[in-house]
Amino acid sequence: MRLLARLSFLACSFLSATAQQYAGDTISAFLPTISRAEVAFFRIPDPTGADNNLTLINYYSHGTNGQRIVESNIQRAIIVIHGLLRDPWNYANDTLNALEKVTDPNINQDSVAVIAPYFTSGDDKGYAYPWSSTQGSTTNALVWKGSQWSAGANNQYPRASTDTSSFTVLDTLIQYFDDATLFPNLKQITIVGHSMGGQMAQRYAVLSTQQSNTPVTHWVGNPDSYAWLSTDRPLSTADCPTYDNYRSGYSDFTDYPMTYGADLVAQGRDVLLSNYQSKQIAYGRATLDHGDDSDDCAPYSTGEDRNERFFYYIKAFGPSCDDPSGTNCDTVDYIPVTHDNGQMFGSSAGLARLFTDNFYGDGNKSYDFGYPRQQSGDDPYPNPSLVNTPPVTDTSTYAGNLTYQGCWSNQYPETAQALPTILYDNSSNTRQLCTSACVGAGFTIAGVQNTTQCLCGDTLNSQSAVLTVDSQCLLDCPGNSSEFCGGNARLSLFSNGFPAQS
Repeated sequence: MRLLARLSFLACSFLSATAQQYAGDTISAFLPTISRAEVAFFRIPDPTGADNNLTLINYYSHGTNGQRIVESNIQRAIIVIHGLLRDPWNYANDTLNALEKVTDPNINQDSVAVIAPYFTSGDDKGYAYPWSSTQGSTTNALVWKGSQWSAGANNQYPRASTDTSSFTVLDTLIQYFDDATLFPNLKQITIVGHSMGGQMAQRYAVLSTQQSNTPVTHWVGNPDSYAWLSTDRPLSTADCPTYDNYRSGYSDFTDYPMTYGADLVAQGRDVLLSNYQSKQIAYGRATLDHGDDSDDCAPYSTGEDRNERFFYYIKAFGPSCDDPSGTNCDTVDYIPVTHDNGQMFGSSAGLARLFTDNFYGDGNKSYDFGYPRQQSGDDPYPNPSLVNTPPVTDTSTYAGNLTYQGCWSNQYPETAQALPTILYDNSSNTRQLCTSACVGAGFTIAGVQNTTQCLCGDTLNSQSAVLTVDSQCLLDCPGNSSEFCGGNARLSLFSNGFPAQS
């Protein structure tokens, strides 16, 4: 229903795709058409040479006149990766909608090329590519199993050639735009991924060694998980023996059969981290997005939801910007929207990262968007006029001289509470009520969680309690809606100085 609703919104018509040919086979299909773009078939090289006609389906933008782009006019190429629904037409359309918001008259469909590759799966058979009940896929169209495309796994079809990683596809698209004989005025390539596309963009940046004369930025927006670049995790892995298997780590590739990046992985995590940190990463974080779509245990060792995972990740592998005009200046943007790629692309931060940064090849880029910042190390390219903006926090002093000490996890509330005593569960709970009650009962630390609960103790259980970002403790206190009373298994904590741990 969601897919049909979006197609209806775009007023797409289902017609046989008779699109521009870019050396790949024309794949007979019934794909939606959108204005300002067409379906284009790209040939992807087979790493083994078994099939020289492997074909990737794409949505490729037109110029302002509705005709095919003039390559010599293009100054920027955007490779936008779809999400779980595999709807490249929507992502192409959303990117082009955002492009229309740019106020610089030189930045438009004549100077910006937008391509949205289609990583088809078995759910797209008979729709995106022909299918036979006896033969399976019957063309050279590249097809992946499930969502394995999001992590670089090798293709499933065509059966005669199953050694092409989805990351090889991104390499090929970069090579295409980096060809100065075809795009002589190209200044910037931007790989854009949101949600599952953001997962792909992050993992590709870790493993790719693709060389490009044109600067490449990897825009990573609101992924549900990250490939962790060390063997430790911020939260417990005790109940998740597979926590470090790929695509959450790099210990085992059984679930994602691939050969891409194998030599790099064999050199160890330090090499992977160095390779990742050599890339220009633009993080986009929707501050209203606290969702979670995990279907295995591994992501929960890196955070409760998308929001917490993001903050733990950049805390562990800090973004940096040593040279703002260079090719690996990271940025971190906070955007006050929900989990919506269209809103992300069309925001001021989205317009900067997707379209205007380095458009003229002068290295010029916008400062980090979104102040006040939310944790130490999250401002690699700070705006000097805003960098000292204090965060909105609780500066009150409560009973017993207790003061706010941040948001902490409570990982094992059933067996190992972060604080040992649940003093009450009260539908009139406030910070004042809990701190006063804990001090009155002789305790030195108080914590409120899940709006109504008040916990007390003298030390934090270090097995269960880990400091996290304040935005994980944003549930309103039922007795005072102007205050926050923790989160789900997350404590707003109060003590006289930094809390003791045991």
